[in-house]
Amino acid sequence: MPLPGIGVAPAAGSLYNELSAVTRRAFVPKLFVQIYYGSPSLFYLTGNAQRAAGGLNQVTIPLQGQSMVQGQWTGYGGGFNSPVITPGIQNAQFNLAYWVVPVPLPFGETIIQATDREISLLKARMNDVYAVTRQNMATLIYTNNSANPLQPDSFLNAFDNGTNFPTYGGINRNAQGNSAFQGQYINLNAGNYQTTFSVGTLGFTRQSMAVFIAQVTNSAGGEAPTFIVMNPGDYATLNTNFQGIEQVNPVVGNAYNMDTAVRSSFPNLVVSGVPIFNDHFCPKGYVFAANVKYTAMYMSEDAAFDFSGFYSLVPLGQIGQQGVVVVGYDILTAKSVSGAWGYNIGGAAF
Repeated sequence: MPLPGIGVAPAAGSLYNELSAVTRRAFVPKLFVQIYYGSPSLFYLTGNAQRAAGGLNQVTIPLQGQSMVQGQWTGYGGGFNSPVITPGIQNAQFNLAYWVVPVPLPFGETIIQATDREISLLKARMNDVYAVTRQNMATLIYTNNSANPLQPDSFLNAFDNGTNFPTYGGINRNAQGNSAFQGQYINLNAGNYQTTFSVGTLGFTRQSMAVFIAQVTNSAGGEAPTFIVMNPGDYATLNTNFQGIEQVNPVVGNAYNMDTAVRSSFPNLVVSGVPIFNDHFCPKGYVFAANVKYTAMYMSEDAAFDFSGFYSLVPLGQIGQQGVVVVGYDILTAKSVSGAWGYNIGGAAF
């Protein structure tokens, strides 16, 4: 509604009513969305997504969990024992999760907005379909979705060691001989990253993060994670530790003036060659390390943000149309030990 009594507009009354009846409001023909957050993790995973097709288990990955042959020493005669056949391969099997967003197009809206519109509600609604979908996908990366079998897997069960998720991809991590399928679930408040304080009390420092990365890399067979993601509050605490060693190197012969910009703080951090960034959707107190050689998003080639098109609702006794957007995907790892889920970080900046 127009606002009376502000600026040059007259106060509420007959004069204002006459003015508002014959004057069109100035209008900014752009829709500014006030909600939603960006997710660098989802951006990275989506850009590197792998294709998945049909089948009962849309993603089936053969995994070797133990040695299949045995070696032995030999002497001058070259003798050796006969080999023993040892089965060592199991299938990890995953079904894609399907997210759908119905899109209404009412009869009245079609008629009223056919002309003289400032903002197309249909365009706004279609943009919102994409935004709502991305927000949902970003949230589910860092949540326990096991209670709902319709939802996708997450970083939590991908990198768990069997404490919270004994079964992953149909394989029992805690069964005898299956320890190789366990991830790295690390209590960061155990005091094994600093001798002077607990990470759970004061948060990560450069030194403790370097030790964390070294342990994760060692447990992963010597392969360092591709990236590490933290909550913004935990990231800010680590960033503060970096700021204490900042220095500004002036260019010889140049003087500082009003146009000289000095950059402080860091949009992302690198420790031991591993990039570290923050994600709004990562819960406070958690840190995740992932290796994209083994961890990826698998997306259905038949339902990759596909729109059905609009269909008439006349058979249902209604003038109008309806469509639906569908995406089928899952986020999983073929090697749980390649990544890590750390918990009990303290000292968040906010």
